[in-house]
Amino acid sequence: MATSEPDGPGLDEGAPELYDEPWVIPPFQPIRAIVTVILIACGFGLYEYVLVSFWSVPWMGIHERIPWPAFAIAAAAIVLSIAGLGLALGLDSPHAKLGFGLLAFLACIVVGAGGGRFVSYAMRGTLNPPFKLKLAVGQQFPGFALVDQNDSIRRGLMPSDASATLVYIYRGDYCPFARFELAELTARAGDFRRAGVDTVAISADPIERSKMLAGFLRTKIPLLSDTGETVLAPLGLVQHHRNAEPDNAIPAFFIVDRNGVVRWIFTSPYYRELPRPDTLLDAAKSVIAGESTTGRAPTASPQ
Repeated sequence: MATSEPDGPGLDEGAPELYDEPWVIPPFQPIRAIVTVILIACGFGLYEYVLVSFWSVPWMGIHERIPWPAFAIAAAAIVLSIAGLGLALGLDSPHAKLGFGLLAFLACIVVGAGGGRFVSYAMRGTLNPPFKLKLAVGQQFPGFALVDQNDSIRRGLMPSDASATLVYIYRGDYCPFARFELAELTARAGDFRRAGVDTVAISADPIERSKMLAGFLRTKIPLLSDTGETVLAPLGLVQHHRNAEPDNAIPAFFIVDRNGVVRWIFTSPYYRELPRPDTLLDAAKSVIAGESTTGRAPTASPQ
């Protein structure tokens, strides 16, 4: 007859006893955590530096077709953020890994997405609309009568004491690249005057905005207002907007000899690509030298 075995602890008397292992708190690794934060901060700081300084720091490539230095700094910011994420994930403490890892991951998203948008803006967002310049080297620059920031009417280009004139067609006072270019030309105004080069700038801005811009830059360069597009339209340098925003000019540079003939032109598919003052000054000196030696200025036209 079968008998039931008694219940109770005697059933497991021969089994090995199980013990809970004590919890050992992982080390915090403060040096690794500090380095992680430094890498994240450096990556985010470089990213912000590019966004804030690109518009006014020449060595970052503001004058270049492709701003490689700015792109390199943005790439370095991404690499530093990823390195910070790698260190954060290597922390032994699960709580520290979660906190620092999440911080580093968010920094990677911000820096990566922001850097990508910056590259897209620089290479696509700053493209001029399709345009065809209606003036070529060797042709006469059109005459005009436009008002400057001092309410003076400027008729034509050439004052009697200038050997050549630099004409800068700029987008408007709202464009950071145009403001920086005008600031550079203002800083080098003495060099241009000593070389016998007059400088004028033309935009589609109302005269009130030209006055504000001249006051902001403290420039004496004549900022001519062509709201009626009497010069810009014949040149083919007007950007029309579909959303009822005012028209703006498409950037271009002309160097005109003392007879009013265009001898040098610079245009670009990108409104952010503007020549350095030294480039403009050298081109103007070449025009003046060509006139004085041969009676005809050189007709180089880097477009």
